[in-house]
Amino acid sequence: MVYHIIYNPVAGHGLSTKNWMLIREFLKNIDFKYELHETKSEGHAEVITRFLTSKTNQITIICLGGDGTLSEVVNGIEHFENVTLGCVPCGSGNDFALATKIPLHDPIAAIKFIITNTSRQINFIDINGKRCINVCGFGLDTEVLKLYYKMKGIPNKMRYNLATIIKTLFFKWHNSEVRVDGGPWTTLTTLMLTIGNGMAIGGGIKMCPLAKIDDDYLDFTCINKFPRIKVMWALKKAMDGKVLKLRFAKSVKCKSLEIKIPNKTYQRDGIIVQGESLMKISLAKEKINFIG
Repeated sequence: MVYHIIYNPVAGHGLSTKNWMLIREFLKNIDFKYELHETKSEGHAEVITRFLTSKTNQITIICLGGDGTLSEVVNGIEHFENVTLGCVPCGSGNDFALATKIPLHDPIAAIKFIITNTSRQINFIDINGKRCINVCGFGLDTEVLKLYYKMKGIPNKMRYNLATIIKTLFFKWHNSEVRVDGGPWTTLTTLMLTIGNGMAIGGGIKMCPLAKIDDDYLDFTCINKFPRIKVMWALKKAMDGKVLKLRFAKSVKCKSLEIKIPNKTYQRDGIIVQGESLMKISLAKEKINFIG
């Protein structure tokens, strides 16, 4: 069998390149056949995946990149029943990997895991016709991401933490209308609202701590309006994985949601999406054969 490695050389601002060099040396010493497909620009991983999976033969793809690269690969899959997917986390946050059994900080252990383990079927999210493997949502996390992408010359983790502090100190409430599983519309005023297949955002903040990638449900978590003086305390709780300990945080498992957002901005797997005022979110009918 020939494995197809989709490698994003800019993921993790150099981490993916470092990891690939280690993996390449390891693979020289074992009986492992592969083809390397290096991405050249944003969206290229989706194009590569669509080409590789357009035929009906069985294929195994290993994504060497971060959550964004993995999301592109998932969006490019055709003939799900013939595709097996693995991932070596090499991004800035690697939040999806927290919901899997993949070794997070050891690329050799990760590639060994993929080679020696079988796949299981996992879920993903359909949002306005696009696929989301980890989480989507809007509010404080979207504002943080927008500032994060604007800031340059600062190490990734420090940059994200700084963006989080700035946006938390000067945060704003976000109004929306939400309908869960076809029920009645409800008006919400929230700090942030997250829909998860995976459990974490922002490099390990477990906004959907009860989420499982193979339970056939979405996890919908929102932090509703509360006294502004408690914002840093609330953020600390969320960063410690205790968001559901907050009395003004709510979580529910569901199959679908519709959300009207006035500012027409949300995030999908860390990708900023603008210009869409209605989020139509559902558990995708297809499933991914995933090693992890």
